[in-house]
Amino acid sequence: MVNSYAPGENYSAQEGSFEGPEKLLEIWFSPSPEGIIAHQNLSTVEEPKGLRIIPRPCLDKMLSLVKCTVLNVITNSDVDAYLLSESSMFVYPHKVILKTCGTTTLLYAVPKLLELAKEYCGFEKVWRVFYSRKAFMFPERQVGPHRSWEDEIEFLDKYFDGGSSYKIGSGLHDQWHLYLTKPLDDVLHHQNILNPYFKGVMREHEIRSGESTPAASDSDEEDPSPFGNAGHSYPDQTVEIHMTGLSQEKMKQYFYHDASKTASGLEGGVWVDQQTGIDQLYPSAKIDSYLFEPCGYSSNGLWQDRYFTFHVTPEPECSYASFETNIPVERSHGHEHRPIEALISQVLAIFDPSSFTVTYFTSHHEEHHSQRHMVHSMAAIDGYRRTNRILYEFDGYDLVYGHYEK
Repeated sequence: MVNSYAPGENYSAQEGSFEGPEKLLEIWFSPSPEGIIAHQNLSTVEEPKGLRIIPRPCLDKMLSLVKCTVLNVITNSDVDAYLLSESSMFVYPHKVILKTCGTTTLLYAVPKLLELAKEYCGFEKVWRVFYSRKAFMFPERQVGPHRSWEDEIEFLDKYFDGGSSYKIGSGLHDQWHLYLTKPLDDVLHHQNILNPYFKGVMREHEIRSGESTPAASDSDEEDPSPFGNAGHSYPDQTVEIHMTGLSQEKMKQYFYHDASKTASGLEGGVWVDQQTGIDQLYPSAKIDSYLFEPCGYSSNGLWQDRYFTFHVTPEPECSYASFETNIPVERSHGHEHRPIEALISQVLAIFDPSSFTVTYFTSHHEEHHSQRHMVHSMAAIDGYRRTNRILYEFDGYDLVYGHYEK
């Protein structure tokens, strides 16, 4: 039986769970908005406009399966950004990104989303899938297919073909889990050959399945693949920063105190943005923020066809904050560091964590930096000691994983 929740109601808080690390699902039905026609059954739709035409009540029903609700929505010509009671959802014409924390059952959205994509958009097949999460703080509190990584893989394999799964990182509590499928048309497939150049920066890793290996080649040859970028000048990049042991002095601003100081909800979210400097990370972005009672914060930001999102669990016994963006790192400010390091430093200044992990995903692209550049990225972060860094190459993507401690 599916329970329904009022807007703004936090299911995980009701259940006494304050699990910060999120589950993150991306389902791509096409490499780009311009390519969706090739992935549609045109007999079922006259003017294909993609996933954004799915009616809101249908999305609400899908989210009820996950056990979260919509707090607010902002939109532009490229994407709809949904601020959820437990994280975020971004709907593009050709892909959906769903991110939820706590004890939400995110994977239960998969069959419903596939059904909606077929019914309203004519999508007969999925082009590519990504599912990832950091190791849970309280894995024993998870329910449904999220009780273990093996259960999650088994669930995903029921709906998608050719999936591979990985556990990246040596520390049990700092591991990052990744499941992904190859592009359906295999146009981006290339062989991965381990190069001795990268061995000095690789540490212990665990590969559960699949054949993708830590990094392949330091060739400077350009890869013209248009993966996810038709008509755009930047590669498809996603940066995630997962922070723990947050400064309790900085966390004071993420608690709702009383109405004489600040309001909660959307008004409180704006107050937090201004007090913490979150609104200055991308000054030209449109931001949608929410301050929860008694504590907690979420925000979505839109910049052109790209997004960023913050989620904060401030309680000292389980403090956690996450930042995610697909805005190209070249848009980051600061010239004393490489762009990715400048971005990381800006985010760390907001939370002052005792430890954090970073995953930096970037697609191969005509303007893509060489893997030699990737492997040198995240080499040093001021005030932190790097304990682990790994470079992986997947079909069409490079990934750098790093873990740092004070």
